Amino acid sequence: MKAFKYIFILILIVIIGGAIYFSLKDGKYDITESRIIAAPPSLIYDQLADFKEWENWNPWLEDEEITSTMGTQTKGVDGNYSFTDPYGNGKMTITGIEPNKYVAMNMFYDNGMTSSNSDVIMDLERVENGTKITWNIKGEQGLLDKVMTTVLGFNMEDEIKPKYTAGLENLDNYVNNQMSVHQVHVDGIIETGGGYFLYMSSSTKREKLQIVKSQMLQNIMSYMNRNNIDMYGMPRVVYEKIDPTNNSVLFSAALPVENREITATNSNILSSYQEPGKAVKITLNGAYSNLAEAWRKGEEFISQNGLVKAIASPYEIYKTDPMLTPNPADYRTEIYIPIE
Repeated sequence: MKAFKYIFILILIVIIGGAIYFSLKDGKYDITESRIIAAPPSLIYDQLADFKEWENWNPWLEDEEITSTMGTQTKGVDGNYSFTDPYGNGKMTITGIEPNKYVAMNMFYDNGMTSSNSDVIMDLERVENGTKITWNIKGEQGLLDKVMTTVLGFNMEDEIKPKYTAGLENLDNYVNNQMSVHQVHVDGIIETGGGYFLYMSSSTKREKLQIVKSQMLQNIMSYMNRNNIDMYGMPRVVYEKIDPTNNSVLFSAALPVENREITATNSNILSSYQEPGKAVKITLNGAYSNLAEAWRKGEEFISQNGLVKAIASPYEIYKTDPMLTPNPADYRTEIYIPIE
């Protein structure tokens, strides 16, 4: 009997000692992964603020042993989804949002023996090359959790960080694939109307065209605002000369106006008039990086139909404002190549 007593006392000492050891063991975890995605914050935020969109990139959904069920509400505060894996079940709930800035969540998990809550946040920060997204989870393990992770050799950072890395890569690929969607349509021969416009001219390398064009259009808009002149159509670029050898272009950035405007003699903003005529029209729905394809298809149409280009310069009209259209896939550009 004394042997059993000593064994019992020994077991009790081990249990108490173990309890003290694990209670003193730091159970806090704070795991972070970041990535810069070449996309505006609004496009990424849309993927974060609605759990239905998580199906496009969530790395845990790639695991066949994990099943998920969307809640009645999936978007915004209180949006949620639940999941089951081989070790237990859990629930993700959105607890706070700031559009284009962050989405905060609570993750509840129950493994049948113990349960826990973790704080999860996905922060968005606009940077020079796009958006920096930071994915963080933090919390503290209970006593039983610390015992189980120690005995089983489970390390939360080793388990979670690779998933976060994969998830952000998936998100990057998905968002950029959505931004790259485009369509070119040759509308054919149309009659173009005439009209007045204010313009600025310059020359630049092709790769700098979009930046220089935007600066020039802003200068024209500022001039129009100062002089109470209304815009009478969408911005355009007129190509006076393209030099493939030097990869340069001589062009004018222009804004249509209702009437002829007289500008100052020394002003670099001038006024002109476009005569009515005929042109081949091509429409690009998508990013400006696809303009070369649209121009090529327009040139092919002219060649295939035996058309002759007119002396007048070809031009592009930008039907959408990039500042108000976050997804380049939604840009719409019309190309006009004048013909005789």
